[in-house]
Amino acid sequence: WSSAWSAMDYSMGKGSRLLIGSIYHLFYDEYMPYQKAYFYTAAGILVVILGLAVTLGQLIRIGCAHFPEYKTAIIGGVIIYAVSPWSVSYIWNGQNLGRFDGYMLLMGAMAVLTALLVKNVYVRFLLFTLIGVIGLAIHQGFAFLYYPMVLIVMCYDVFHDQVVRVKNLILAVVSGGVNVAVAVYFQFFSSLKYETLDEVIAAIQKRTDLDIMDWAIEIEYFGGMKEQLSKITPEFYRSDAPFVHTFLILLLLSPVLGIYVVMWKDIFHYIKTEKLSLFRSPYLYVLLAHLCYVPMFALHTDWGRHFAPWFTLETFIFLFYLAKQDAAMVYAFGKMKDRIVRYPLYFVAATAWIATFDSFGARNPFLEEAEMLYQLLQHGFFE
Repeated sequence: WSSAWSAMDYSMGKGSRLLIGSIYHLFYDEYMPYQKAYFYTAAGILVVILGLAVTLGQLIRIGCAHFPEYKTAIIGGVIIYAVSPWSVSYIWNGQNLGRFDGYMLLMGAMAVLTALLVKNVYVRFLLFTLIGVIGLAIHQGFAFLYYPMVLIVMCYDVFHDQVVRVKNLILAVVSGGVNVAVAVYFQFFSSLKYETLDEVIAAIQKRTDLDIMDWAIEIEYFGGMKEQLSKITPEFYRSDAPFVHTFLILLLLSPVLGIYVVMWKDIFHYIKTEKLSLFRSPYLYVLLAHLCYVPMFALHTDWGRHFAPWFTLETFIFLFYLAKQDAAMVYAFGKMKDRIVRYPLYFVAATAWIATFDSFGARNPFLEEAEMLYQLLQHGFFE
């Protein structure tokens, strides 16, 4: 589906999805055989793993330094992420290999790392802005899938300790405004310098022997949002039963998702018990950041690729706010530590259970085991 963009660059037009191909083009002359494309993809995956390892390592190091008594809960949270269907492994399965989700995930991780390590507020917000722009240049879907990771760290800067920091709020609004403008540009004004689809395909085939799916190019640059809304999305809702599959996914993953729900319950219990202002709390706005996913689920059809960043966000919210010693998150981790002590077998079993599942795919199916359960419920054992 996405192999064409590995061989496309800014000499062919302007807009989103052309940055990575332009970077690849720095390392080959005028022709990229498929062996090189696979090498670049593998190298990119390793870079993403390295970026995640550094970021998660910093979150573990800082969190355990401040709260050594929570070490089991902190490392346990990272292990759950590492073995889950939404871990980094989803970017190299059969449906997603070569897509740019990994690079978007890397930009989200870099935003968290920036928030942890960069002390100067102006430099920090400048980097948040640049990370957002780079993410959008990688893929316009970054605005809805991984920009929430940028939002949650900016929310901390603006609202931590129940104080609205006006300077930081202004910087966050400016940074967000820049990224909104760039997102609008990439979504509605991306274009190639070719008049017809055949010309685009011919130009790409001069650069590579990768198989090119012309429909992908047609939808992105010639069909646009109109075709997506009139044909693709309605057919998806009509034939793929996405809501049933989603229910089955949530059911299968409920042992771990229940842990996340309890964490959120404890956070808001602390805010209520301490009589803190909800509107001055970063957590209200962190929850609102989740609304970024709604347009992708409503309009787009690769729901598996949307679930992965949504669930990933929770890991980074919990670990980041603990590393920043936020009082509500400290309280929630304390409660979680007590539960681990009381019910260790539950957490071991939940982790083992979630480790048995395949990674999220793009579509058909979102999650292999959910599709198997769906077919079993539909047809029994003897289809």
